[in-house]
Order: sequence, then C-alpha cells, then structure tokens
Amino acid sequence: MRLILSGATLVLPPGKGLVRGHAVIEEGTIREISTKAALPGEGRVIDCGGDFLAPGLVDIHLHGAFGRDAMEATSVAFAEILAHHASRGTTTAVLTTVASSSERMLAVLRAAREYHGEAWGARLAGIHLEGPWFSPRRRGAHMAECLRFPEEAEIEPLLSHRDVIRRVTLAPELPGAGMAIRRFWEAGIAVSAGHSDATEEEAVAGFAAGITQATHLFNAMSSGRKPGWEGRRGLAEAALFTTGILCEMIADGVHLAPELLREAFGKKGWGDLALVSDATAGTGLPRGSGFLLGNLPCRVEGKAAWTGEGRDRCLAGSTSTLFDGIRTMVESVGVPLEEAVAMATIVPARALGQDRMIGSLQPGKRADLIRFSPDWKIKGVWIGGEEVGLL
Repeated sequence: MRLILSGATLVLPPGKGLVRGHAVIEEGTIREISTKAALPGEGRVIDCGGDFLAPGLVDIHLHGAFGRDAMEATSVAFAEILAHHASRGTTTAVLTTVASSSERMLAVLRAAREYHGEAWGARLAGIHLEGPWFSPRRRGAHMAECLRFPEEAEIEPLLSHRDVIRRVTLAPELPGAGMAIRRFWEAGIAVSAGHSDATEEEAVAGFAAGITQATHLFNAMSSGRKPGWEGRRGLAEAALFTTGILCEMIADGVHLAPELLREAFGKKGWGDLALVSDATAGTGLPRGSGFLLGNLPCRVEGKAAWTGEGRDRCLAGSTSTLFDGIRTMVESVGVPLEEAVAMATIVPARALGQDRMIGSLQPGKRADLIRFSPDWKIKGVWIGGEEVGLL
C-alpha cells in the first residue's frame, strides 16, 4: 500500500531546515520527499495539518519501562520495553545492562540474539554492556559488589556475542582497561568511557587506545566540578575538548542543568552529541513506585529515578523518553528543532553504523517516522511503514 503523509512540516537534516511538504511511503521505505504543493500521486492520504514529521528516534542507551528491565533477559520483557518506547517515538533502540555477573550479561546477550521483535515495538539494534568495569567512586546506581577489573578470561566469552554487542562502557583508568579496549576494538565493538574517576591524561590515553564515546556526559564521571577535583580536569573535560569523541547526554531536565547542556552544545555542536533517555523500569510508572534496576531497589521521584537514602541517595537513571530530551534541548537550551532532532536520530544512527538505513527523512531509507504537534503531542509513529499504537 502506498501511504502519503501530506501537509507536514518536514524536519530535515540540519542545513536543510523545516519545510512544508509530503512523505511517500511504500513497501516499508521512504520513496519520496516532496516539497511541492500538489500531492505526489495516488495512495492512502493522511493530512498532517502542519504537524512536524521527523525520522524515528534512535535511543542507544535504554534500560527499561513499565516495571520491565533489560536484565530480565526475556523476549517478553524486551517486547514490553520496546513497545512502550515505540509509542513515544523511539523506533530503534539499544537495550542496556547494568553491572552484574558474567552469567547475567551472557543471558541478556543470548536473549537479544534470539529476539525476533514484535510489529508494535521499536527495533532492537543490540545490547550496550554498561559495566561492570567501573570506578567504585563513580559507580552511580550500580551495585558495588558487582564491580571488578577487566580480565581477558571474562571478555573472551562475551566476544562470542559480538554480533549483538553494540557498545561497552568502562572506566579507562582501571588495571586491565587497555587490554579490554583493544580486544573490544579489534572485535568491532565501540568502547565508551563512563563511571570513571580518570584524570584528563588517563582519559586521553583511553581515547588513543580506541575509546570513541563518553557515556552520559558529566554524570558519574570525573570533572573539575566534582568534589576533590577543583582546579583539575577529568573525563568530562577530556571528552568535551577531544575532537571526534561522541558524548551522550541525558536531557531529562534532572541529570543535567540547562547551563551544562548549553555548554556541551556550544563546544561540540550537534554532530558529536547523542541524546539518550537512560530510561529505567520506572519509566511510565506513577510517582512513588518502586522497581529494580538490575537487583538494585529504586523508586520514581519527581521526573527521575533514585536509589539509596541520606548521603547514599543518588540518581538511578531516567523516567523520561528520548522524545522528552528533544523538547528539553529546544525549550530549555534554545537549540533549533532540526538540530535537536538530529542528536536523537542522525547522530545515534551514525554511532550504530546504520545511518544509511535510518536517521533522516531521505528517499531509500526505512520508513521509520514520527508525527508530533507544535505543543509536543505525538500523533503518529511508523516503523517500517507500519503505524504503531500510541499511549
């Protein structure tokens, strides 16, 4: 069936801007992007009435939703998580682990390899192994007893699942990190620095060894803003000031103040910043709800997830979606809409090596699209040309 999404404000890649036009979808592919007033041929027509039409969002750091966690390592959990986020505009996702045993990590990887997807859910692009090779000082919401140094004996079995591992996050200053970076890099797996107490020199050495990304910039990493680091630069500064290092940002309005988001955008520009949700199982649950992040008890408070009490209280991921991050960048930071969208589409698609297939409104790419109104209401989501049910 030929579908024409007409009368839309097309969100094109930066440099091309926002233009009024139509998108033609056929056999799961974008066949045509037209800016002419006349409809491009015949087919089923949906009048978008001036609403924005953008590429489907690509979330490369996502733990869960609606009480389900990727660490459950089941097709049912994966399907429910991916369905929830699809209804909020995410059409491709990388599910993310927490620091855990080798056995649990391997169980998630096996489940991902066996997962065949559901028509109503975001497409699973693979797994992000977040940990367990972290600094105890920057562990955040990861269980201390699960942290350890990288060892080749643990890494080798993981590499047998290189086809589903999209990224690994580790602290570059740890003993054994250099070996781990090299082994993952040789296997074609992206390595990201995070949950790290690295000095600037240690971070730069990690970049030279093969690290290409930084996980949730400013959060759970060393920087001159952290206690005990006054007057010194750490991983955050190294990532910001090193050309070619892709920085994740959680733009949920809680993890980073608008000033920090603005600083990162001013330094890196949209091309080296990837918005991520870091959404946990608390996403979609009411305030006060409890849930598990791996085995860690957490709760929904305000606009985020938290764990611990008193001095041990800390953020435990987000309860927002990637679409919410775009809104934050536009309304609170002042980023042009097409650039904010690019940070949630083109940039993460490129990080996955999938930018020839997804990430922008271009003929020949998969028909993954979202429609939303000027007041940020999602009014349509299509994955491979098939419409997804909304919340």
